Amino acid sequence: MLRDAPAPFQLKQVNKLKKGFEILFNQDFDVLLLDLNLPDSWGFDTFIRTYDQAPDIPIVILSGFDDEEIAVKAVREGAQDYMIKGEIDGKLLSRSIYYAIERKEIEKELMKTHNDLRKLIEWHEEELKETEEKLNNEINAHKKTENNLIEVIKNLEIEKIKFKVLIDQLPHGILIVDAVSGSHLLKNKRFKEISDSFLKEKDIEEIFPFKGFNQDGTALKSEDWPLMRSIVMGEEIEDEKITILKKDGSKTIISNSSKPIRDNDGQIIMGMSILSDSDDKI
Repeated sequence: MLRDAPAPFQLKQVNKLKKGFEILFNQDFDVLLLDLNLPDSWGFDTFIRTYDQAPDIPIVILSGFDDEEIAVKAVREGAQDYMIKGEIDGKLLSRSIYYAIERKEIEKELMKTHNDLRKLIEWHEEELKETEEKLNNEINAHKKTENNLIEVIKNLEIEKIKFKVLIDQLPHGILIVDAVSGSHLLKNKRFKEISDSFLKEKDIEEIFPFKGFNQDGTALKSEDWPLMRSIVMGEEIEDEKITILKKDGSKTIISNSSKPIRDNDGQIIMGMSILSDSDDKI
């Protein structure tokens, strides 16, 4: 039948499985035509033994009517095709051979792709595992840092309370303001007592919204206050006397000391003012 096929074939034929293995291991073949019933092997076991020894060679089974069911099973297990003896000719057999070779090549490519994908998945799984481990370590580190920060904040709150108690006991008024916004960051009890007695300017939101006067009696502008000069100009002012109009209409003289507070780069970030009653009389 192969001699009558459209394309020429080179055929090597043996009648025992053992002899077939010997030739198979010493020569290269494109396809294997396998009869399941041989003198030294019978039925489905013939295919299994052959497939185990030559998994990369396409196998076409030549089957008799009595073992067709076994041949179908062999195809499910890896054979490329089966042909029933007595129902084929050279054209059908050659076509089956070519199809078997093509299917085997496709199968090899699919297997290679499958293996590559499996390796890729395994690599990604390992990478994800390492990433997950790093994330867990980072999370644990963040939790530790967070716990440390909470502890620091608690201690700062305690120190803040201690500091507030301390400055509230001072006989001088203390005011610390933000250099940018002018908002009050800290003022002690004495500052509130002193400032509450002053007459405040209406509709003014300045650091010192009080009615103040220079020693010559001229009104004190907001930019002339010692604390403003410390913030804007960086001046350090000691015991400057300012006249303040009180709520009851009387005037009093206070002593004002102001200093700028700088960061590590020398930039003014806050200003501090110390108010105290002056010994001078009006």
